[in-house]
Amino acid sequence: MDMDTKKRFDKIDSQFSNMNNQMDNLAKAMLKGFDRIDKTLETKASNADMQRVLSLLDAMAKRQEITEDEMLVMGHQLERLDKWTHELAKKIGYTFSV
Repeated sequence: MDMDTKKRFDKIDSQFSNMNNQMDNLAKAMLKGFDRIDKTLETKASNADMQRVLSLLDAMAKRQEITEDEMLVMGHQLERLDKWTHELAKKIGYTFSV
């Protein structure tokens, strides 16, 4: 093998060695990234957690609906009471002052 060929092979060998080091560094960086992703996924809410949250949300919505219905009924009762109060006041000759 002549000297020029040996230099070319040495240069190619050096380039492959450099590429090999770069690939090793890339693989290490990727593994670190995957480890971070795995740790993040471990802290993600489980299906049971999500079901519990949705159940609580459903219960809160139901309570809110009941509260709104009760307020509507109380509003009608107050209107009726106000009407009766004014009718009674009229019958006994009392005038309300505002």
